[in-house]
Formats: sequence, structure tokens, C-alpha cells
Amino acid sequence: MSHQDQILSAKMAAPFCILLIVILLLQVIGVYVSNNFLASGGFKGYWVLSRLVFPFVLVFLLAIPLKQLYFSKPTINRENLLLMAVFFGLLLCLFIYLQFFAADYFSHYRHGRSLEDLREAGKFQRFLIFTASTIIGWEVLHRGFLLGGGQYCLTKHYKLNPMAAAIIMTIIVCIFEVLFHIKKPIYEAIGMIIASPLLSYLTIKTRSLWPALTFHLLIELAFGFSAFYYSVN
Repeated sequence: MSHQDQILSAKMAAPFCILLIVILLLQVIGVYVSNNFLASGGFKGYWVLSRLVFPFVLVFLLAIPLKQLYFSKPTINRENLLLMAVFFGLLLCLFIYLQFFAADYFSHYRHGRSLEDLREAGKFQRFLIFTASTIIGWEVLHRGFLLGGGQYCLTKHYKLNPMAAAIIMTIIVCIFEVLFHIKKPIYEAIGMIIASPLLSYLTIKTRSLWPALTFHLLIELAFGFSAFYYSVN
């Protein structure tokens, strides 16, 4: 390979590598500082900066078109409606599991405190604020900037076909999300191995991250209600 070809290859690879490295660093740093930096009453300000503000600056610098990041309205057709119905069915199964079979899992978040103490402390309300400041940014970062931005880089700079790019980025997003959940109960890391590809698939099929974001929020609400308002015997 000539020197010019090596320079060209490096330039082609740079946007994709920069995207992965920066998003990974934002998440890793956030694990250590989000509980202290700009945090008040459960609102994690760092996550707003790292999952919304910084990535917008990044994609601008990398010249990734915003239309490639799945921010548009979802494509609604019969196939996608059926897919979303399946997701609602899975969500119902998850809610039943949380209500009746998740005592060990919830003990991690209850820290031995009674439900009465958790309610009096406003734990559920703070959980909702926390969710608002993290989950929206989480989906925008992973299903928008990482999934959509990565697909754009792979198809434009590496000349991969869209299906191959979608599969590669779905796997990468899954790795990111599973790694972030490893420090939590093992149930969450295992769950992300299943949930992450499904949410990415829903995003790709509907050409929008909003359905995935909606289901992710519903999952968190099901968890919060079950953890702080329901006693699992």
C-alpha cells in the first residue's frame, strides 16, 4: 500500500473510530462522576451534557448528517405495528416477572429498607426524575448517535452495504450497553443482551429512535413501580 493510500485509509477510518472512542469515554467518565457532577435531587446533569450536548458537537465536527441519526418520526406500516405489538407483549411479560418473581433483584435497590420508608423518602419520585435525566439521553446516545452515526460512517467511509453496517452497529451498541450494566445486578446485564438488539432492530425498522425510547421508558416505569410500590413475597 502506498503512502497516499495509507493516509486515505486513515482519513476514512478516523470518523468511525473517533465516534466510538468519544462515546465510550463519555460513558466511562460518567460512571465515576455522574453522582457528584451537576447532580441535584436525583437529576443527573452530567448525563444531559454527555448524552445530548457533547454528541451533537461531535457529529457536527465529523460532518454526520442529523437525518442519519433516527430523530425523524417513525415509519408506521402494518409490519411495524405488528412488531410494536410484540414489544408490548414482551413488556407485559416483564411486568408480570417484576411483580411476582424479582424479590432478589429488588433487594439490591431497596438496600433492606421497607417499602414504607422508601415511599416516605420519595424514592419513587426521585427515581422518575433520575429516569428523565438519563434514559432519554441514553436512547438518543446509543440508538441515535452511536447506531445511526456508526451506520453512516460504515456505509460512507468503509463502503459497507446498509444491512452489514446495521448488524455491526447493533452488535457494538449491545456491547456498549451490556458493559455499562455489568456493575449492576447480573439480571440487567443479561437482560441487555436481549433487549439491546431488539431495541436497535425496532429503531432500524421504524427509521426512528422514538419507539425504542418509549419502550425503554415503559420498562423503567414498570421497574420503578414494582421496586418502590409493590412487595414481592
